Amino acid sequence: MSSSASTHSTQKIQTAIRATPDEVWNALTDRNITPSYYYGYAAEFDLTAGAPYRYRAGGADAITGMVVAVEPGKSLVTTFNGAYDPEVAVLPESTVTFTVSNEVLPLPGVTVLTITHEGLPHSIAAEKIEAGWVAIASGLKTLLETGSPLVAPPAG
Repeated sequence: MSSSASTHSTQKIQTAIRATPDEVWNALTDRNITPSYYYGYAAEFDLTAGAPYRYRAGGADAITGMVVAVEPGKSLVTTFNGAYDPEVAVLPESTVTFTVSNEVLPLPGVTVLTITHEGLPHSIAAEKIEAGWVAIASGLKTLLETGSPLVAPPAG
């Protein structure tokens, strides 16, 4: 086992959503939808490998990185640099993969969203990020299934 394997974590969050893959993909990448479930952050994506992306709130960048790979409607791989919290800002760049599939769980009208975050050192900050992914996936699910946010987005 390499030292990086023992000192870095892989977080994998999955949720089944009563929505089409296109609806889930759109919710992941549309700046007008993301604030409703992603802590008020608006996604700004150029869905092209090598292009920068960011999530913004209150006029400031909260998360930045590069699009590593994209398969429209199915998979988005990005680097991740968090600036929303001092404990997160000092972490090394890591990688997040969003996978959208209606093949994982063969139920009519159900799409599985998988969020995989790799390369974070084991730390309290990484645990908080993982809890954040659970809240984001749950918020996206609630929004698409009910039309209402899980919690109201922060003002501003």
